[in-house]
Amino acid sequence: MKRALVLLATLSVAGCGPRPAEQAEICAIFALPGVPGDTQLGDASDVVWAKARERALFKSGVIYGPPWQLTAQSRSWGRCPAKGPGVVEHLLISPDRRYAMTKGGRRADGHPVSFGSCYYEKGSAGWRLRACRQTLDEPVPLVPQMR
Repeated sequence: MKRALVLLATLSVAGCGPRPAEQAEICAIFALPGVPGDTQLGDASDVVWAKARERALFKSGVIYGPPWQLTAQSRSWGRCPAKGPGVVEHLLISPDRRYAMTKGGRRADGHPVSFGSCYYEKGSAGWRLRACRQTLDEPVPLVPQMR
């Protein structure tokens, strides 16, 4: 009975990971330079490009997270090493798989000390880092209350 439970648990966890092609893309993004919250990169046009893609990603992108921290809206990013423990909190990839974003930052004693986003674009040569911005001190946008 104990073996059956262990086997069932192993199979259920193994089935939660990304497909091989999806896993390869995620690992390629994580292998690129740029640490959310710590890296500042890109000129004004790159930041405009990034902000426009960020809005689209939040509307329709595929959200990935660490396997131990999944929600109803996110999928596991699998076995790819992220940018250090706890730095990348989310990875969002566009439905057409042409751009992506990592969000996260470092914490000390449970409090954020850095937070930001890095933006990636996929071209004919593969994924490349396009921009990173630090957002820890940006004001939170007001969201109208639904009544």
